[in-house]
Amino acid sequence: MDADRHGAGTPRLFAAAPPAGLADPPGVMVRKHAGGVLFASLAIACWPILVWYVRGSFDGSNDPWGLLALATAIGVLWRAAPASPPERPLLLPTALLLLYTAATLAALPLSLRALLAALALAALGSAWRLGRRLDFPVAALALLALPLTASLQFYCGYPLRVLTGSLAVALLRLNGLAVELEGAVLLWDGRQIAIDAPCSGIRMLWAGAYLMAAAAALFRFSSRQTLAAAALTGCIVIAANAVRAAALFYLETGLLVLPAWVHTAAGMSVFLAAGLLIIHGLYRIDRTQSAEPACLPVRMSGYAAPTRPTQLICLLAALAPLAHGVGRAAPAAVPFPGWPIRFEGRPLTALPLTPLEDRLQQDFPGRVGRFTDGQREIILRWVTRESRQLHPSSDCFKASGYRVEALPIQSVGDQRWSRYLASRGATRLEVAERIHSPDGGQWSDVSAWYWAAQLGRTHGPWWAVTVAAPSPLQ
Repeated sequence: MDADRHGAGTPRLFAAAPPAGLADPPGVMVRKHAGGVLFASLAIACWPILVWYVRGSFDGSNDPWGLLALATAIGVLWRAAPASPPERPLLLPTALLLLYTAATLAALPLSLRALLAALALAALGSAWRLGRRLDFPVAALALLALPLTASLQFYCGYPLRVLTGSLAVALLRLNGLAVELEGAVLLWDGRQIAIDAPCSGIRMLWAGAYLMAAAAALFRFSSRQTLAAAALTGCIVIAANAVRAAALFYLETGLLVLPAWVHTAAGMSVFLAAGLLIIHGLYRIDRTQSAEPACLPVRMSGYAAPTRPTQLICLLAALAPLAHGVGRAAPAAVPFPGWPIRFEGRPLTALPLTPLEDRLQQDFPGRVGRFTDGQREIILRWVTRESRQLHPSSDCFKASGYRVEALPIQSVGDQRWSRYLASRGATRLEVAERIHSPDGGQWSDVSAWYWAAQLGRTHGPWWAVTVAAPSPLQ
């Protein structure tokens, strides 16, 4: 039955090795060699991305799981037999490389240029090894390999939490609870239950996307099948995250009195259930091999000819970072009001910036100050415009080797503080953070502040306050 429905059998990812003693024809060996040269040329052309990738993967601010996606993509291409015919057009990888070069000359952020570089490498590998213009599963794995967890949390964390909150409110109302949503905060019976950054679902979304891409590569999904699998995975992950938020609502409000470990167990249970649903859904997708067109042979004599223009563009891309980028117009100067002399009634004493904070102050749209009130260390950041440079302080702790554990958001009067534990060796710090503006706006996380500023709901300058104190559990 399955064989009739899905084809004569599940397509194999790994092609059988040729019998011993049968060598490739000389022409094929030349093309294999030329393909390797092109890969090396493209990697050298994107050398700033390679440096950025290594730093981002090991500085602690991003999850290291991108290396798993990278290894999977390399394994898919390495074990696949060179496609027939072996001559592939270089139009798509060359076009992507040109876009990457233009983005470099325009001094666009490295994260955006990394997307183009990853797609260019995926397009070249798809044509050279798989016979496709762009193999969507390989492209998805290449994008998932990028160390962008912190950036995704910054840009997408708040919108995802709002979406999760909206769906969770619908579920809770079905159960008879009159819950309202304000931003990413659930309001019920005079209580405020915030959906914090770890509950945005970024990690669950990444895990679901990796599971989808790896399975699509295993089953050799076509582009249409991969897009269907991606849509299915996205719907399952978003729904699962809403169910998790609704379940945790009962624990946070005390409607269900259960041990503290149930909080983590509930999240893990929903995550595992979502993974099983994704696997089941992917298996149910029709895996009959569609007649997806392969790349046509290059209409030129010899394989080396079309590689020469591409290698010249690689050289141009490698030199592009040495040119002056197109800079933005300088924002209007905003007078600095000076550092406060007291914080929560205690006098402040200025401290010298650490080397890490000193580096962060470079190109920062404002000023950074480090103080103590005799008991706690306080970092003040004065920001004049919305910017990715104002990142969560937890990224700095992770980059310094601390292990970060999220804590519930704390309300002190009319102030809301995000909190986490930062531990390294015998040192345990409880860190609280908030952002506020003179017009009365306040945010407990950077993503919510950024989108409020982007949408014109608040206007700078703003103050970002980070307070670190020895944990009472130490």
